[in-house]
Amino acid sequence: MARCLTTGMVAVVVLLLSGVFAPAAEDRDAIVAKAKEEKTLVVYNSMELIDASALVEAFKKKYPYIDAKLFRLGGTQMPVRVLQEHRAGVHLVDAIQAGDFVFYEIARADVFQPYDSPERRAYPDDFKDKDGLWTSTSHNAGVISYNSNLVKSEDAPKSYDDLLTPKWKGKMLLDINGPEWYAGMLQVLGREKGLQYMKSLAKQDLNFRQSKVLANQVLTSGEFNLLVNNYEHLVQTAKKKGAPLESVAAYPVLSRVHTIALARSAPHPNAGRLYIDFVLSEEGQRILRGFGRSSSRKGIEPDELQKKGVKLYVTDMSLAKDLGLMDKEFKEIFGIK
Repeated sequence: MARCLTTGMVAVVVLLLSGVFAPAAEDRDAIVAKAKEEKTLVVYNSMELIDASALVEAFKKKYPYIDAKLFRLGGTQMPVRVLQEHRAGVHLVDAIQAGDFVFYEIARADVFQPYDSPERRAYPDDFKDKDGLWTSTSHNAGVISYNSNLVKSEDAPKSYDDLLTPKWKGKMLLDINGPEWYAGMLQVLGREKGLQYMKSLAKQDLNFRQSKVLANQVLTSGEFNLLVNNYEHLVQTAKKKGAPLESVAAYPVLSRVHTIALARSAPHPNAGRLYIDFVLSEEGQRILRGFGRSSSRKGIEPDELQKKGVKLYVTDMSLAKDLGLMDKEFKEIFGIK
């Protein structure tokens, strides 16, 4: 038995020395030295341009010897461009930042390589994968929101079931830009219960908008009382600008992660690793927190829901594989043309 254990330990040492786990084992000085030689970094990011630019500019200030280039791609543009380049054997990008479902679509093509950044240790398990492929750079927590000029706090709904009462009929907005909220709710509630709820909600004469940003503008104007599927950070950002909005953290509070990962064929892999370390570090997370984004990193200022200890249900990104079916169901149930 002792001999078998010794053999196994030797095998692990050999793997480490051969570089199989090199990205996780290399020390910072070695990565920095190699990044200096690479001189360039290319980042694809689907965040808002102002947020994405702030990260890259701060990185360039910290590492002036690396020419960091940012390409901002929308959620629909990102998978198209990345997969086209991958299939054509064109290797341009080093680090990719994308929403959970977009990440999953790209990852299925084996586009990423593991990088177990030392910064990942500061993140809970729900906000990183066990294989070191991705880590959450920020997350969006789902809430019900209401116009406080029209709805008193004591009269506001306390649960999703409360939205089914007659007093809210014809007074609610629903963001219909994708079925991700629908898929996440069914995941937590269970398919049978979730479908039953959605069919009941669909009878409440909801008014549809094609984005949360637009829906928040309409809600702020006082045209409607409630927005069923808002994001907490959008509510808090609007409140800071004087909007009469409040939120309700009703069960389940779904959380959507925005990920960062290293491209498998990155032309500048060490610059990519250095950038990932930076974004996940306290410095990088404080930059994103300054834009109102929520961080799961320990030691970063908590958002309002985190201060209250609200449990978050991180949406399983593998739901993306059934997104076509979910979209069809979602539209049929709510009568979306």
